[in-house]
Amino acid sequence: MKILLAEDENDLREVVKEFLEYQGYYVDAVPNGEQAVNKLLNDAYDAVVMDIMMPVMDGITAMKTIREKGNTVPAIFLTAKSEVSDRVDGLDAGADDYLTKPFAMEELCARLRALVRRKRDYKTPVIHFSNIELDTENSELRAHNTIALALKEVRLLGFLLSNPGKDITAAEIISEVWPGEDVGEDAVWMYISFLKAKLESVKANAAILGEKGGTYSLKEAAYV
Repeated sequence: MKILLAEDENDLREVVKEFLEYQGYYVDAVPNGEQAVNKLLNDAYDAVVMDIMMPVMDGITAMKTIREKGNTVPAIFLTAKSEVSDRVDGLDAGADDYLTKPFAMEELCARLRALVRRKRDYKTPVIHFSNIELDTENSELRAHNTIALALKEVRLLGFLLSNPGKDITAAEIISEVWPGEDVGEDAVWMYISFLKAKLESVKANAAILGEKGGTYSLKEAAYV
């Protein structure tokens, strides 16, 4: 699971990062809201843990910015403030949960697991991008015509559609599409190739870019 941590207190940022990594998470850590926004708009994350009071750009402004860009990554705010109005402001900005400092690391991990679980359990049944739509319930890809997809193809394309334009590694794809399974990059490339062909077959104005051994991204591309 890939987490973005945004916290301006150096000691706390390092302690939280080390604890989450010890628990098996991959963690990117940044010291302010502006860097958090840049990361979230260019990389795929399973969740973000963000302090409210940060320099350059505060957490609430950062959260509003990514939500306005359509980023729906699950988010937890960390705050030293305990006033109800501050919590309300954070939730209204787009956060899913909050923790008041000081907090127990175990509780932070439990809340992260709950957020990611809810995200996976309540995915949008139909995902739209450019001229295509992915019907996750009926396993169909539609544009100028319709084609059936295998379950793994649905999960892979859904992951790419949820992170348009972002460079996604094979390891991130395996974690999302084959969690707990012993598969390698060959399987990822095989399914990427399947989806490339199926996007062409429905005359999609979208394409999966990238080659085996590198990163992959879904971008708009006029059908030729």
